[in-house]
Amino acid sequence: MRLIVFALLLAAGCRSQSAGLVPCPPLDAAHVIVTEPRAGQQVRSPMEVRGCSRTFESNVQLRLMARDGSQLAAGFAMGGGVDGAGPFRFDVEFVVRESQLGHLEVYEEDVSDGEGFPPSRTVLPLRLMAD
Repeated sequence: MRLIVFALLLAAGCRSQSAGLVPCPPLDAAHVIVTEPRAGQQVRSPMEVRGCSRTFESNVQLRLMARDGSQLAAGFAMGGGVDGAGPFRFDVEFVVRESQLGHLEVYEEDVSDGEGFPPSRTVLPLRLMAD
């Protein structure tokens, strides 16, 4: 039942619009949700990443990995916080010599040193296109 409510809240309130970021649904647990791009999507640099999060000190981490496991890009954005969910947005620049599968990780760092619940993480497979 909770999963259904979560999915309905996400569909209703955590979509981005061309005018900017929109408010995220109020969720009572730490989370990082990517709304753009979608899993399997073909992307080019610079890639826009949008989503909703509720993370420690509003910090959302990002890592883009190539098919061979090398890191193509990394960074962070601010979004959400301890007392409520909020939108986040990244612009990610990357270079690949040939089109390939890769994956995007958007996550909360584990500041508890392994105590408590594992931090939230979203991993998306993407088709990285060469320019």
